[in-house]
Amino acid sequence: MADAPLKSGASAPNSQPELQQQPQQRVRKRRRRTMACMQCRSRKLRCDREYPVCGRCQKSKTPTRCTYEDGFLWQQPNTVASPVFSERGPTATTQMAQTDRATAHPTPDSGISSLPTRPQPTSRSSRPGEERRDKFLETVLGAPKAAVNQEPYANTGLLQRPRQVLEPHQDNTQPHPGDEDEELASPTQQLDISPRIMMRGRETKTRYNGSGIFANLIAQFPDLRAFAEEIRVASPHLSALRPDLIRVKRGLWKRKPLNEPFPMPTMQSLTAMLPSRAVIDELVYLYCIYIESTHRILHMPSFLEELERFWTQRESPDMTSPVFVVQLLLVLACAWNLADFNTLQMKTDGTLTCYTAIEWVLHVEKWLENANFKRPELATLQLQTLLVIALNIHGMKRSQAWLATGTLVKRAMMAGYHRDPSRYTKISTFSMEMRRRMWATIVELDLQISLERGMPPSVQEDDYDTFPALNIDDTDIQDDSTELPEEKPLDVLTDSSFQAVLTQSLPLRLKACALMHSPRISCRYEEIIRLDWELNRHLSKIPAWPTSEVEDFRRTSDRAILIKALLENKIGHSLLSIHTPFAIEAPREALFAPSARSRLEVASMILSTQRRLRERSPQLSLCNLGEWTVQAYCTICQLLHEKDSNTGGCCTFLTRTLPGLPESLISLVETTLTCLESRLLLVVKGAKEYFFMSTILALVKATLWPSQSHIYKQEVVERVILFAQTLFTRHANCAHLGDWGMGSFKTNQVPSLNAGPGLAPPFVPDVAVGQPGTFGMVPAVDPFLDSFDWADLTGITF
Repeated sequence: MADAPLKSGASAPNSQPELQQQPQQRVRKRRRRTMACMQCRSRKLRCDREYPVCGRCQKSKTPTRCTYEDGFLWQQPNTVASPVFSERGPTATTQMAQTDRATAHPTPDSGISSLPTRPQPTSRSSRPGEERRDKFLETVLGAPKAAVNQEPYANTGLLQRPRQVLEPHQDNTQPHPGDEDEELASPTQQLDISPRIMMRGRETKTRYNGSGIFANLIAQFPDLRAFAEEIRVASPHLSALRPDLIRVKRGLWKRKPLNEPFPMPTMQSLTAMLPSRAVIDELVYLYCIYIESTHRILHMPSFLEELERFWTQRESPDMTSPVFVVQLLLVLACAWNLADFNTLQMKTDGTLTCYTAIEWVLHVEKWLENANFKRPELATLQLQTLLVIALNIHGMKRSQAWLATGTLVKRAMMAGYHRDPSRYTKISTFSMEMRRRMWATIVELDLQISLERGMPPSVQEDDYDTFPALNIDDTDIQDDSTELPEEKPLDVLTDSSFQAVLTQSLPLRLKACALMHSPRISCRYEEIIRLDWELNRHLSKIPAWPTSEVEDFRRTSDRAILIKALLENKIGHSLLSIHTPFAIEAPREALFAPSARSRLEVASMILSTQRRLRERSPQLSLCNLGEWTVQAYCTICQLLHEKDSNTGGCCTFLTRTLPGLPESLISLVETTLTCLESRLLLVVKGAKEYFFMSTILALVKATLWPSQSHIYKQEVVERVILFAQTLFTRHANCAHLGDWGMGSFKTNQVPSLNAGPGLAPPFVPDVAVGQPGTFGMVPAVDPFLDSFDWADLTGITF
């Protein structure tokens, strides 16, 4: 019949003249495309279309040759997205534009690209069609995300992780001897990694955090929100404390002094803010031991001489340098938290408030913003560096710290500090050494803030050629020196030992930070192993300075202990940075087992050092705390939480087989949480972070010992209430609490926990128990989760 459809492959040029007039309609012929992989199609065999490897290619011992053309993915439902990068090389994906594809997830919580894995045989126990379809969708689209609530982001496609790209010179069309088993992942393979990030907000109003601690590790606690919900349900009476917990989370300083306007500072007003000489001497002494020994900013002999001149000229303000007064206020603010408040109060004739140091910082910051410095000089850079350190110590403007250090680096470069001063003949010997110290301090500070924010550093080794500062004491060089003194060996403790030792690893740590915080991490795993080896080499070269138990015990011994601890922590922070993304994947990919081992060792070292310093002195414990402590804390919690996940891995294997290891690690974590609590009670904000970490610890303990989970949930509420109680009590007589005062705590009635079977007695922190009927209603809002501000977690990308 003329109207009968043509068979596939037949030709009838004269039977359809109307088709010759409209050849463009040939594409409408209902020719069914063969749905098969390229191998089965070429051999004209039936293909089960299993993705990524069909059943026939699995049995043929050549699974790597199983490829699909792009049209195969085009013919799937609209919900299926083809991967940007193919596991088997670029041959199967070069025909399709990237703009028409979406990326694929290798694992639900993976932060890195997929590596070649062993082909899994197809199970025939259930319905074949349904199982193959489910497996196809899971492979192409990615498995469901973890159980952390996520707020939809308008551009989520850009935040997904594509698969690994094999190197162009690898030929996957030729069989290899080991293809019948698997193509093992190798350290020489090129990795294509998109690190986890944290994005909060919507549309054009967003806040970005790079692959820092929360973006990398909080995602490993998918049951954290459900665990907190269980705590809330078990403690409905927390609704009575909701307003007070919100105030604690947001900080008790919102009304005064942070948002209280004040006039433009003048020389007279700044001088009037200075406390008595006894208080200044105490704070300057603490600054010299604990701050300046690890941040080379000032030449202390010159600073002390200037301080003596200030006391003799204090009655003549016109003869006093305003720059020195501002510098002195910042020095005092940096050391404020290291001193005992009651001791300082006894040494002054006036009245000190809890926010005296915060007022110093705010007034100095406003003065610097309006100061007319025509060009950056050493004194200006010193003031701006001290301001960044003071803001960080008091927990102020942490979101602006990366901008501040980046601006500081650029100002130093505008003044030529990134070029070695020996190139210029008009710079004195003293100024040469101070410029080198200042440049190293600024770059180190920028690197530290970059690691905390998950952002790239402002400079790299190729951007400067300034020589490291000499390992000498401040007394070895003076303002009128004509020659540089002879440098002392690194095993001799000097005023500049911390900077002299740390500068040796600075180029390597800058490189590691830039690599791990770039949008695309393209490297081989052997490069990570090389970075680990070099960083550990610097770690092993830290001198063991002897500690002297003599009359000047506090100055010599504590300084040596702090310098060594901070050197280990800063290098350890870089080690955690390069290993964390890979260590998270170690249970699924044996190639990354070295990262898992290294991460456990470094995190244990950081927390052990913190416990040792806490036992020695509160000043050492406070100065040793940093972002590295928080990252080590969450690292240990994540490893222990992973214990029963049935994913294997060397670290989880150790926690199962080594008796007492989980208990020892939990002891370290609990001690660290106590240290962090001591610091967070002193800063402007920090309660939210403390609530998060307390809940994570309780979740881990409940995972390890499920029979006592109800007790650990109770501990969380106890910690939250006690933290708020302590914070309010410390400021009970302060005006900045406002009309609310101590809130629910002022009545000495704090709701007790609902004691159930097997629970410990109700926790009441030094107050009387409230009336039973007062807190019987369960509010419509969620007070416990609201106090945690879970919106911070909803922006995490996986």
